[in-house]
Amino acid sequence: MPKIIGSTLAAHRELTRSRLFTALSELLSEEPFDAITMAQIAERAEVGRTAVYNHFSDKEALLLAFMEDATAKFANFLRDKLAGIDDPIEQLTVYLRSYLDLKDQFHLASSITLSKQVSSQHTARLHDHAGIVEHILLHILEAAMAQGRIPQQNLLTLVALIHSCLAGVRVPTHSPADSPADAPDNARAGSDEDAASRTDAREATIGTVVAFILRAIGVAADEVSLPPAEQLERAHSQTSGSTDSLAILRCPVAHG
Repeated sequence: MPKIIGSTLAAHRELTRSRLFTALSELLSEEPFDAITMAQIAERAEVGRTAVYNHFSDKEALLLAFMEDATAKFANFLRDKLAGIDDPIEQLTVYLRSYLDLKDQFHLASSITLSKQVSSQHTARLHDHAGIVEHILLHILEAAMAQGRIPQQNLLTLVALIHSCLAGVRVPTHSPADSPADAPDNARAGSDEDAASRTDAREATIGTVVAFILRAIGVAADEVSLPPAEQLERAHSQTSGSTDSLAILRCPVAHG
C-alpha cells in the first residue's frame, strides 16, 4: 500500500498533486515537454510511478491540470493586486509588471509553446483556461478606451498582441544565491556586483517592456515612466556585445 503523506486521504491526494505540479514545473524549466517522461516526474516528485497514474492518465492530462492550476493562481494573484485600483492605466501597468515578473513561476507563456505539443482537444482546453487571464486584461483595456485614455481599437486583437509581446520577452533571472561565508572577499564583492547588475537588468527590462507596450497601445507619453537612466545604463552595459533577450534594452523607446 502506498505511503500516505497527508493526515487524511483528501490531504494526501492534494499533497501528491502539488508535488507532481512542482516536479513538472522544475522539469519544464530544464527540458522540452516532449522529452519529459512520467518516470522522471515521479522521481522528481518523490512518489511512486503508480501514484502518478492514480491521478493522471498520461502526461498530457498532468500538463493540463498543472497549467489550469497555475493560471487560476495567477488570476487570483492579479485580482488581489488590482483590488482597490480604479485607474485603468495603473491597472494595466500592474498587470504587465506582474505578468513579466511572474511569467516563469506560473509558466504563463507555456500555453503558447505547449499547445503545439498536445492533442487538438487538449489545445482547446489550454486556450480556454488562458482566457481567464485574458479577460482580466480585456476589461482593463475596455475601461481605458471608455475613459478616452487610449484610442478605440479591436479589443481581442489588442489582447493577443500584448500577450504575444509579453510571451516573447525573456526577463533576466533574479540574483543568484549569496556567496558562501568562507568565500574570498574579492569573490564575494564580485558576487554582490553581479547581483546588483542582475537586479538592474531585470528591473530595466521589465520597465522598458511595460513602457513600450503602454506607448504602443496609445497611452499618453506623460503617463508612461521609464526606468531611471542610470539603471538603464548599468543594465545596458551588461548586454554590450550580446545578442540575447537583454538587447531589448537598446530599443529606441528607452532612449528617445
